[in-house]
Amino acid sequence: MSSIPREDALELANTARELGGEALRGTLERNELGRWTISHIEVESWLSRHADKEVVLAVVAIDTETLLAYTRTCRTCGREHEGRTCPHCEAVRRRLRG
Repeated sequence: MSSIPREDALELANTARELGGEALRGTLERNELGRWTISHIEVESWLSRHADKEVVLAVVAIDTETLLAYTRTCRTCGREHEGRTCPHCEAVRRRLRG
């Protein structure tokens, strides 16, 4: 299985939640009893809540090495930018603060 960028994986999880589904995020591990867990949640018991229902189960490995550059829309000025803060609004804040 190939891995995908973290941002794409989180978008997939958010889409599942928006559609009324559920998503787990974390490291897939075996606990001391040999059961699969994700963030200390036993996967088998989590899945058992959906017994006798048709489901779609998607598993994606997150690529932690490749950073995906993506654009955001500033909530203040509406401009698109990359990174955490809008460079336009940051420059305005610096100018106004002196």
